[in-house]
Amino acid sequence: MKKILVPVDFSGHTHITCTYALELAKLSGGEIKLFHTYFDQIIITDTSFPDTLNMSSIYNEELMKDIYNQALHSMKELEEYVREMISKSMIQNVTLTTKVVGGDVEHELKELCSDYHPDLVVMGTTGKGNTLQVWGKVSTYIMDHAKAPVITVPAIKNFLGFKNIMFAADLTDGNETTLTHLISLFSPLESVIHVVHFIAKVKPTDVYMKMKGLQLKFGEEELQQKIRFNVIEIEEENQKAIDHFVAERKIDLIAFQPHRRSLLSMIFTKKITRKNLFETNIPMVAMPSEKV
Repeated sequence: MKKILVPVDFSGHTHITCTYALELAKLSGGEIKLFHTYFDQIIITDTSFPDTLNMSSIYNEELMKDIYNQALHSMKELEEYVREMISKSMIQNVTLTTKVVGGDVEHELKELCSDYHPDLVVMGTTGKGNTLQVWGKVSTYIMDHAKAPVITVPAIKNFLGFKNIMFAADLTDGNETTLTHLISLFSPLESVIHVVHFIAKVKPTDVYMKMKGLQLKFGEEELQQKIRFNVIEIEEENQKAIDHFVAERKIDLIAFQPHRRSLLSMIFTKKITRKNLFETNIPMVAMPSEKV
């Protein structure tokens, strides 16, 4: 691991997000970059005064200074918190940098990903207020388009670890490359990867053949008990089936290979959506098709 980008908005579970980044960074060392974007455009109109525009400009400038200074203050507090975590854990091989910019969060984050070229992105699934309107939209875009793995962390209280990872396989050609990358990323943590494909009660016969073909390519890892393969026939609601598997296998992280079309539409049934995975309230990692 070389560069981990951690976009933050200083919401309640930012500390947990940073914990996930640090746990991965300390495996092989590297840099954690904390990144925050504050909104720097406010339009105020008041026709009560003839010089409204000038007064609005002055007011906006002062307000922007306050917002900027607050962002810097919050980032400094977060940086001190993460440095304290590094010190307490006696981690020697991790450096920490920060960046605060003004602008549209979606645009600025896209630009930073293009310039910084992170090896991993770790961010929350929701922002302040627990809404998906802004922050969720950004995390969704990054998951679908980033060239590096993207871990999204929901508003959970504690670090869950990476002992059991569920990989939602769509049984396409890209699964082998994705699994290889996934094993490489988490093998230092002695994680067990549960490869799973859910199918409806009326099952296509080629599903089992495709899963067996994928299984044969990872025979050595299976013998070492690093990976397991499952085809689950659904006889209940999609969400219940996923929740049952997550609870039964004590899943800590859900991995998937994003697609530009409807996410995972081919993995379970046509009714499955991104919402089903988000509602498990388990951290997720979107794995790009190819390692970059």
